Amino acid sequence: MKNKENNFYIIAIGASAGGMEAIHLLFDHTPEDGVAYVIIQHLSPDHKSFMSALLAKHSKLKISIAENGMYVEPNLVYLMPQGKYMTIKDRRLFLTDIIAKHPNTAIDIFFDSLASSHKDKSIAVILSGTGSDGTKGIAAIKRHGGFVIVQDPLSAKFDGMPNSAILSGNVDVILSPDRIPKEIIGHLERGLLENNLSDRLSETNEDALVKILGLIQKHTPLDFTEYKRPTIIRRIAIRMTKNKVETLENFADFLEDNPSEISILAKEFLISVTKFFRDKAAFEVIENKVIPEIIDNKLQVDILKVWVVGCATGEEAYSLAIIILEQLTERQKNLEVKIFASDIDKSALLHASKGIYSDSIINDISKERLNKFFVKQGDHYKVSDTIRKMLIFADHDIVKQPPYGKIDLISCRNLLIYINPILQKKILASLHFCLNLRGYLFLGPNESLGELKKSFLEVNKKWRIFKSIEKVSNFKDSTYSTPALANQLGDLDQNSTSPKGALKSTLTEMVNSSLLDVTGYEAAIWIDYDFKIVHALGNIEKFLLPKIFNFNLLEMLPENLSIATSTTIRKALKNEKETSILKVKFERNGTLHSVNATVKPLLKKDHRLETKFLVLFSEDKTKKITNTDTEHFGKEEHTYRHLEDLKEELSETKQKLKEANDALEESNDNISSYNEELISSNEEMQSINEELQSVNEELQTVNNEYQLKIRELAELNDDLNNYFKSTISAQLYVDRELVLRKFSPSAIRQINLKDSDIGRTLSDISNNLRFSTLMDDIEKVITSSATVQKEVQTLDGRWYQMMGIPYVKQQDNQIHGVIITFNDITALKKVQDKLSRLNTDHNTFIYAVSHDLKGPLSNLALIISHLYEAINPKSEDINELMVLLEKSTANLSDIIYELTDISKIESEMDMMESINVQELLREVELSIKVMLVKSDAKITYDLKETEIQFSKKSLRSLMFNIFSNAIKYKSPDRPLEVTIRTEKSDKFTLLSIQDNGLGIAKDKIKKIFGVFQRAHRHVEGSGVGLYLAKKTITNAGGDIEVESELGKGSIFKVYFINNPRH
Repeated sequence: MKNKENNFYIIAIGASAGGMEAIHLLFDHTPEDGVAYVIIQHLSPDHKSFMSALLAKHSKLKISIAENGMYVEPNLVYLMPQGKYMTIKDRRLFLTDIIAKHPNTAIDIFFDSLASSHKDKSIAVILSGTGSDGTKGIAAIKRHGGFVIVQDPLSAKFDGMPNSAILSGNVDVILSPDRIPKEIIGHLERGLLENNLSDRLSETNEDALVKILGLIQKHTPLDFTEYKRPTIIRRIAIRMTKNKVETLENFADFLEDNPSEISILAKEFLISVTKFFRDKAAFEVIENKVIPEIIDNKLQVDILKVWVVGCATGEEAYSLAIIILEQLTERQKNLEVKIFASDIDKSALLHASKGIYSDSIINDISKERLNKFFVKQGDHYKVSDTIRKMLIFADHDIVKQPPYGKIDLISCRNLLIYINPILQKKILASLHFCLNLRGYLFLGPNESLGELKKSFLEVNKKWRIFKSIEKVSNFKDSTYSTPALANQLGDLDQNSTSPKGALKSTLTEMVNSSLLDVTGYEAAIWIDYDFKIVHALGNIEKFLLPKIFNFNLLEMLPENLSIATSTTIRKALKNEKETSILKVKFERNGTLHSVNATVKPLLKKDHRLETKFLVLFSEDKTKKITNTDTEHFGKEEHTYRHLEDLKEELSETKQKLKEANDALEESNDNISSYNEELISSNEEMQSINEELQSVNEELQTVNNEYQLKIRELAELNDDLNNYFKSTISAQLYVDRELVLRKFSPSAIRQINLKDSDIGRTLSDISNNLRFSTLMDDIEKVITSSATVQKEVQTLDGRWYQMMGIPYVKQQDNQIHGVIITFNDITALKKVQDKLSRLNTDHNTFIYAVSHDLKGPLSNLALIISHLYEAINPKSEDINELMVLLEKSTANLSDIIYELTDISKIESEMDMMESINVQELLREVELSIKVMLVKSDAKITYDLKETEIQFSKKSLRSLMFNIFSNAIKYKSPDRPLEVTIRTEKSDKFTLLSIQDNGLGIAKDKIKKIFGVFQRAHRHVEGSGVGLYLAKKTITNAGGDIEVESELGKGSIFKVYFINNPRH
């Protein structure tokens, strides 16, 4: 037989994207502690979950997949199956199918049911995830006295859900997952202490409890003196345990020393449980019977008034507004509607007035109503303006403040169950007083009318809906008073053993005495020092202004009567005796009335502010009043006296205001820094705009990601083994200790390997390589993280390119071994050898040809010179021909020398060295100084890097060529300016040469580095210089490029590789 008592804690864990790792960390540190765990995740319905198997590696607790109707037992972990929503009631789990195409609110749904079912033995934990699921649920957990823990957003992979929960203000603790189990254990221990403490406090000193409630009343606008003692004591016990205080008396002293704790305690007392259309069957009665009848009985000019008492965050008030608007539309009526929604919890009212709710409300509101009465904003819904304009939210205390008047429907659900029967009776009487005849009263399922049962007709017994059949027109002692004022009045007779009994006795005695001595008085009103009504008897409506009701008597009286009463009260207080005023005239409804008023003070000389007054009113019938200080009403005189009284009161008020301001300034100094931080925090919170939709989260659950990774790893391992077995490339994998882990069959040509060698150190295995530094090279890769590449030869004469590559794991970015590959380059080596021989032959041929041509060319030049001297006389045509012959001969000589240079490029590239580029440029500049002077050229240097790795002879030739070209192609319109710059990057050193010469046309830029190519035909040249420059640079691994604009100049950029291979 299963134990169905909710005598152990249930920890509900909500997680979404990124939550798997957090769940593992949490359960790594979770012991068997006598509690049950329920995990709610956003799971895709299309993929099988492996959560049970994965979690089993991290928890000693037994793990079960939840089934419909399953009982929850301690020391077990329950997993919600995919494709389901889960709730709990009476320790049984219930499953329902998820709603397709709706945001996933599985966490909110379970938290809400857990709060209702398990109350203060509920612990909610929110872990990593996007969206806001869980935020509404933890509000329910807190309202029922549960405990809420949220993962620190900094430790969460996705911080949407943790941040949303934190912003709600319903979080007790924010921790990383590994620290959550310790906090849970601490809360369980505190819970035991709280239970023991609650038992002890139930028989505790009443004076200490009264003192605590008095401190709350003094420091906040809240009064809990008439709340049921078990509720109060349980909440106090929580705070006492939290603050490690053992006795109620010490806790009262602690509160006096720590005023901030008073507000926290007061918030603990506030219990707000609400949602849209809560108890749907009850709202169906409201929709189908109550609202239609109210509307049908209204004229077009009437106002439909509704009052929601204790509205909390506003869901119930908005629900009624939706129903009313729908019914008005259906009946084609256009009534003015006023829905008053009141509460004493200002933070809840602020939430309600904004009308913004999380997307979890889709579980409470039909799709049609959502689309019609709400506006979607990201992952929230906002009430439409049409509905919002129907409501008035107000900070209103039903106990202390007067009710609204002429109400058609009052909803006061689950408020009365927390307060004692005496105050219940008085609140019900107050609600009855302000309810229209045939108006409706909507109470909670466990609440009743008590003595007012005869004044109402029961409309629906189950849902406690009643209809007023008797109108109350007067306030009576038995029908209205407040606990706060009752406490004050209770001190009137200090010698009375029962303060409240003394008050009632005194009031009854004074009223009866007055009615006996001065017959004809029609109304008696008992007020305090601030003119606020404590009790009222008789036909008070005859003397009060219509449609106005608040506690200040003077504000409720007609002007003349208010002035007269005010001066009479002050005179009675000053003279310390009963005082009357006669024939006070005022007009109402076109009728002139004459009223007599008598004020009887009950003085407290030691506590002037506790003085009370009995004010009696009657129509003037010229009856003589005796034994009192009596005068007739003169408006001007009493108005003057009233003004003087007001001036005196104003003076006192100013003094009090000054004292209050001084205190306020001191207080402001203490909290100013806090306010600045709060403003900054609020700005940061408001900057959070959009989060991923929960429907997308289902497809991205970490559970599926892990399963996918496992499958991928298995496939990759198979692929890797197959790759090593099937690849024709020789490959080996050794770890940091040089132990062989894997190898391909082709590797046996280089190293004598067999399958049994896996697990052996590579140095213990013989190889067929003609070099001895293999182990050293592998260790170099491990220690330096650098790739090693070499050409090696085996004993059979074949050549291989060996490469050692570090094996780095992403999880720690550390080297765990080396991959060694051998690529057969025997054929390539043979081709290289052949090319080398051909290149040598090529260079030899060019050298021989150029050498053989140089002799005849020199003879030809000499013959031309002798021929020129022999011709006499010389005509102009002969001179031109001779000059042309000389230039052609010179050009041919240059071409022969440049061909020789081409053949020398390869050999010069073998002579790489570190060059001081500044010194080399100066040498080149000196060698062309005559040319620079003739062309009026200027060279400027901006060298950020002075060292270049290159062939010094080739670089000198390159710079000479570029400088010469700059001089050749200078602009005739301006002096030549050449700027040389250098700068170094990771891979290259850049040398740029910029001039302001003729520039190069765009169509010739791409051809400029071709052999025998020239940019301008009017300047002589071979067209080989830039070709040589390009070939020289590219052979060394670098590059050269040009940027030019015709008519403005050119920039040649030469890129030298930083670490060229020699």
